[in-house]
Amino acid sequence: MMRKYSFLTTPAWIGWFLMACAAAVVCLFLAQWQMTRNDHLVAENTKITNNYDAPAYDPARGLPLFQDYDDSATWHPVRLEGTYLPEDTVLIRNRPHDGRVGYDVLVPLRTTEGPVVAVNRGWIPTDDSANGMPSAVPAPPAGTVTVTARLRPSEATVDRGAPEGQAASIDLPALSSRWGEDLATGGYGDLVSEDPSAAHTPQPGERPEVAYGPHLSYSMQWYAFAVLVFVAYGYSARQHVKNEEWDRAYAAEVERQLARYYDAEGTYIGDVDESLVIRQLQMADDMPAHLKSLYRPKRTRVSSVPTAEDEEDALLDALEAQNRR
Repeated sequence: MMRKYSFLTTPAWIGWFLMACAAAVVCLFLAQWQMTRNDHLVAENTKITNNYDAPAYDPARGLPLFQDYDDSATWHPVRLEGTYLPEDTVLIRNRPHDGRVGYDVLVPLRTTEGPVVAVNRGWIPTDDSANGMPSAVPAPPAGTVTVTARLRPSEATVDRGAPEGQAASIDLPALSSRWGEDLATGGYGDLVSEDPSAAHTPQPGERPEVAYGPHLSYSMQWYAFAVLVFVAYGYSARQHVKNEEWDRAYAAEVERQLARYYDAEGTYIGDVDESLVIRQLQMADDMPAHLKSLYRPKRTRVSSVPTAEDEEDALLDALEAQNRR
C-alpha cells in the first residue's frame, strides 16, 4: 500500500499538498472572520433584547453612563431631568427614515445635576423645495422637563463638511467645541418620552431589528471548504493510483496481444496481414488518454460460476488452438 502512494513524496505532489494547506488556511481565516461577524451580531441582538424595553435607569445610575460609556448598556432607557437648550440645536444630515432622507434633531439637555447630555429628539424630512433643507424644526418643551432616552454611543468622525447649525454625524467630542466642556462625550440619548410633552415632535426612531444574517452559515461553509480541500487532494491521489493500475493493465494487455502475433524472437506468427496488426497497435498507442482508457481491459471479477461470455471465450480459444495444430 505504501509503495502505491510513494509518489506523494515527489516535488510535484509535495507542491500540491502545500497549495492545499494554503487554501485551507485561507478558508479557516474566512470562516473565523464570518464567525466574528456573527458573534458581533449576536452581542448586538442581545443588547436590543435585554435593554430596549427594560425599566429606565434613574439619573444617579444612568447619567454617568453618558460620560463613561458602557457598551453593554446600549439601548437601555435612562431618566433625566433638566432644561433643553434649543438655541444650540444641531441637525444631523443624511439620516434615512422610511425610505426618505432627512435630519436627526439633536438638542443639548442641561441636567439638574450639571452635565449636558445630547438628546436625539427624532427625525424630520427635508423640505419639498429643491434646497434640501427642512421646512421647520419642532421646538422642545420649555422649562424643566423629565426626559427618558435610550443610551447610544458617540458616532465616528465623518470627513464631510456641513452648513452652519448642522453636522455630518453625532460626533460628541467634536460637538463639545460648540456646546462646551460640560457635554458628556461618551454617549447620547435617543428620545423615548418627554414630560411635559411638546406641541410638535419629530418622528421617533425605528426599533432596531433583531437579525442574525447569513454569517453563521457562511462560516460553516468555509470550514467545510477547508476540509474539502484535503478531500480533493486525497481523491486526486487515489485517482492517480487507479490510473497507474489501469496503465499497467493496459501494458499487460498490449503484451498479451503482441504474444498472439509474435514469438519470443520477434517473428510474426499471426494469420492476418501484419500491417493491419501494426496499424491497430499504433492507433491504440496514439489515442488520447481519455479515449485510450476506454480500451483498457476490464478488471477481472472473481466468480465461482462461469458466465456465458466465459464459456464462449473458452470455446473460441479451443477452436483457435485446434486450427493451429
